[in-house]
Amino acid sequence: MEKSSVYKNTLIYDLETKTFGKPDASKDVMRIFACHSYIKDKPYLLTKKDDIQKALNVHKFIVGFNNYEYDNPILLREGMNLKYKMIIDLRKIFKSRASQMKIKKGMLGDLLMEYSLDYITRMLDIVTEEEAKLKIDYAIFRKESWTAEERKMIADYTYRDIEVTKTLYEWVEEYFSGFKPFISEKDVERKVYLTASIAKFSYKAICKAMKWTEEYGTDNPEDEKIGGGYVGYPAGERFAGYIYCLDFNSLYPHILAQCNLYSQVKDPEKIPTAWHGGGVWEVEGYYDTEEMSGVCKLLMDWYQDRLEYKKNNDRREYTIKIILNTIYGILNNPYYLRTYDRVAGGDCTRLGRQWTKYARKVFRDNGYEVIYTDTDSVYIVDPFEDKERMLKVKDKIINYIKDSCPFPQDTFDMGIDDEIKYMYFFKGKNKDDKDSDIEMDEQDFIDKPKGLLKKNYIYVKRDGDVVIKNLGIKKKSNSAVSKKIFWEKMMPQIKEGNCKFSKVQIKKWMDDYLDDDIKLAFMRKEVGKYEQYAKRSPNCTAAQITKKYGPGIHFMIPNSKMIGVGKSKDKRICTHEEFEKHGMTSADIDRDGFWKELNYFIKPVVEKNIFEF
Repeated sequence: MEKSSVYKNTLIYDLETKTFGKPDASKDVMRIFACHSYIKDKPYLLTKKDDIQKALNVHKFIVGFNNYEYDNPILLREGMNLKYKMIIDLRKIFKSRASQMKIKKGMLGDLLMEYSLDYITRMLDIVTEEEAKLKIDYAIFRKESWTAEERKMIADYTYRDIEVTKTLYEWVEEYFSGFKPFISEKDVERKVYLTASIAKFSYKAICKAMKWTEEYGTDNPEDEKIGGGYVGYPAGERFAGYIYCLDFNSLYPHILAQCNLYSQVKDPEKIPTAWHGGGVWEVEGYYDTEEMSGVCKLLMDWYQDRLEYKKNNDRREYTIKIILNTIYGILNNPYYLRTYDRVAGGDCTRLGRQWTKYARKVFRDNGYEVIYTDTDSVYIVDPFEDKERMLKVKDKIINYIKDSCPFPQDTFDMGIDDEIKYMYFFKGKNKDDKDSDIEMDEQDFIDKPKGLLKKNYIYVKRDGDVVIKNLGIKKKSNSAVSKKIFWEKMMPQIKEGNCKFSKVQIKKWMDDYLDDDIKLAFMRKEVGKYEQYAKRSPNCTAAQITKKYGPGIHFMIPNSKMIGVGKSKDKRICTHEEFEKHGMTSADIDRDGFWKELNYFIKPVVEKNIFEF
């Protein structure tokens, strides 16, 4: 499809508004409608409602950033008609799909600390420093009129904003271009490859490939909850040596295909050859062993295609990976009528848990230390430092599983996802999950009392790269000082095998950074007008901030001198100006929040027995 046809009838748009503190789509007033028309191939700044409606009328697709939650409600309040428009919200696309989007730097969902236009475009490296969003004092949009100089400033800012949004939209179109061959021409024309959820897109792809008419049911399933993947308890806090992360290749699609789960036999007494676990695995359903179902064949055909596309760096490789990763979800969702099967869905994860625990057992029986497991990944320490030996044990696991299935696939295997030299786990409270604990194996009963968090860890690969999973230190809300301490001071040592540091050492780093730059202690607080809090929580911190300093964004410093606002009995937050006015120093900064952010990395104090010699 030519580029001109991809973008025809498309309007990029963004509103500049008069706000009353924190942006509020129910109250803010439109001042400027900025847009870029692909029909005219030029940008516009519009203020008259008639001109705005005309621009909207001549375009079929309207594309913005956060337009569902902000721009569109304001346009509707202003009397604009958006009926029959195909609306694309770029922020919504990234929020719903980032966890499955891979770029050169890694998985986008792990990389994005916030979902702002400026942050995303910089993370993707699609704009240079000179091309990025400009800065402006938003108070300018509250003025009733503007000078010629102010008009130029507004025009420069707004045109740049539209250009950045346009650049991001074109990147998104290119990134998801590999989705188009899998859906109908009609859906391509409607840009469903951008607007549909990943699950709905995958369902559409299966229906097209199977030549099925799409049928939909209820999206409020009332059936009993189906268990998920098996997640083991970490075996310890720190591991070093030859560590491998072994990952089942596309586990759920291979379970579906090898066990033919899309072929449930409704009356197994009439078909005695139906597969019911092969005498090895526990399952609920009975499945045909005579012929692989059409959907299962399709999944394996797609898997083979994916391997070829991957060799050629073809975007369709990513599309197939997405579909294969989603297939289990639509199998369990009654909304997708043509693929829904509650029994098969339950058996899919049931087999996955059993296969994973079987792998753990075989590795343990062969002398390997299994230190963690998450769904389709098994982490082991190789005490023999013999990769070839380890792979032979892995082959033994794979061959046993394949021999128990009616339709074994050559592509079913465990690959080495990462070779690791250090891996760290951290103490904390896991969420109560009785269903998960039912699936505990013999090692879990030993490991659970150790109190280590699941799905929260750091590991250092043999090439020096570091993987951080879910730890709070990655939160965008963390203070600048704790971020600097972690990345600049701790990370070099983490790469060398140490992730615990004494309070004395951390305090020194904190002192040095704060003595050098007090702004590293800033807490960003964005508040609205006092009226927003007056009725429900007139004494909350946000209400106190706006009452004393006014609505908007404020950078506050936590302090122990009780200067500023706050509800705590022993600390307050104040502005930088108040901090300096009262002669405070870095010693007056309340650091409780910083310590909490770095808590995982504090070395516990070991009390010595004074009677020990």
